[in-house]
Amino acid sequence: MIALILGGIFLLGVCIVIHELGHMWMGRLVGVRAEIFSFGYGRGIWKKKIGDTTYQITAIPLGGYVKFYGDDMQDADNKVPGGFFSAPPLLRIIPVLGGPLFNLILGFFIFLGLSAFSGLPPAKVQLWEEMGTQSPAYRAGLANGDSILSIDGRPIQSFQDIQKTVMLSGGKDLTVIYERAGERKETVVKPDLDSAGRGSVGLRVPGERFIEVDFPFADAWMARIMKLFGQPVNADSSLRALAYLDDGDVILSVQGERVSDPLALQELLGRHHGQEVEIRVRRQSLPWLAPWFTEETTVTVPTKGEYRLELTNIVDTKYGKPIGDFSLVSQSPEHQRALGDLSVGGEPAGSFEYLYGRFSDGSRVPVITGRGDQAKHYEANVQARKTGLIGFRPGSLAMAEYSTASVGASQIVGNAFQSTVDNIMIYPEFVSRLVSGRISFIENTMGPVGMFAVAGVVIKTDLRDYFQLMASISIALMVMNLLPFPVVDGGHIVFFLIEAILKRPLSPAILEGFYRFGFLTLVAFGLFVMYRDLLFVVKL
Repeated sequence: MIALILGGIFLLGVCIVIHELGHMWMGRLVGVRAEIFSFGYGRGIWKKKIGDTTYQITAIPLGGYVKFYGDDMQDADNKVPGGFFSAPPLLRIIPVLGGPLFNLILGFFIFLGLSAFSGLPPAKVQLWEEMGTQSPAYRAGLANGDSILSIDGRPIQSFQDIQKTVMLSGGKDLTVIYERAGERKETVVKPDLDSAGRGSVGLRVPGERFIEVDFPFADAWMARIMKLFGQPVNADSSLRALAYLDDGDVILSVQGERVSDPLALQELLGRHHGQEVEIRVRRQSLPWLAPWFTEETTVTVPTKGEYRLELTNIVDTKYGKPIGDFSLVSQSPEHQRALGDLSVGGEPAGSFEYLYGRFSDGSRVPVITGRGDQAKHYEANVQARKTGLIGFRPGSLAMAEYSTASVGASQIVGNAFQSTVDNIMIYPEFVSRLVSGRISFIENTMGPVGMFAVAGVVIKTDLRDYFQLMASISIALMVMNLLPFPVVDGGHIVFFLIEAILKRPLSPAILEGFYRFGFLTLVAFGLFVMYRDLLFVVKL
């Protein structure tokens, strides 16, 4: 836990401190002196003056700031030697640009290090197992191990290229060129869209995958509190594994068999329907400190027997039109109720257990939904399976595969440059999709709290992913600070350009109005984003 918190502090702290260093050093370049450079916010608990600048560390070491001499535009005596407002307006732009510039440089050098010491995840197809035949990639004919060469004419070098291109697709058909067993092929994939307008095609990062035990934060703590008052977790609860498994346990095997996805786990448990099973897990030995101190242990866990009814290759018999696949699971009350309106193979569905007795081997039979005039007639392959549940929310822990090909110095620099450009150019594409209404601005916004939480989660899996995230956030800070909005760097630049053109600054009243509007808007938006971030964190 401590390591995850420190991971979030370090990521955001580095990005912000480098930004402020950019302001200070570029200010020195044009003769603007820094009065204070602070590591963190609030009252300084350690201070040292070097030259004209006082360096301090505060009690809240989150980010930092730089204060220039004579940088208060309301102060009539701000024209001090080496002061910010003593410099001509065009020169003032240099230190303002320094912050975003240094964020860009930080992102580039992180990508350079990643490119030098580790490649990127290859552009290989790895289907999400849980989606099965519902995966857009699967429906388009893609298979595990295929190598993606291009999407809509855009060359694809890594899995991140696939993610970015698909995410901003807006759901339009994508022409995919791929290679299978040395043969070049082409297909068309139509991405699914989530509520935020982000596209996905049912692919995950290539590499070894494990199931991680996860209990919803709020529900788990409520269950623990209720247990203190003598109310143990109900045997039918989705949290019943709390007594046997710890949050963050990584499942290595069940009854000696390796499982990597929830569906495979449910099917394996189905073979031990309702019986106890032995689970080998990798458990954090010091979870309060860091996730990397682990030990392997075996626990015996009771299971709950369930059933799954699969209807595949469904055809509407009235119109002869295929309508895809569908599944019903016995643990869902809604699906239990749906059986009351379902007729399978000429008989009422009855119960999941009854259907298993009839269709455990699978058969193609008539299926009717609804009754009387509302009845709809289909034909489908029907198979009922035994499954099982343990009582936790399965998370996914992927040990990403990275390219290990040896490359020269020029290609290392080229890869870093391309990664930097790609991370910048995603924002114009995002804005174009935003203007067209294809994606939601609010649903795709995350503030410091959300970034902090994501950084803590990512650092558990792989340091390469962590530094990749740091580079992306640093470049995002550059882009956001260059927006022509009051109180951020881009807004200052606009005002200084206006001052240079008019040969005089805007009146203090006008500037104060703009800055007040910008400040209030930013605070209101920040509080709203923080609220959404907190909801996101609680669901982790």
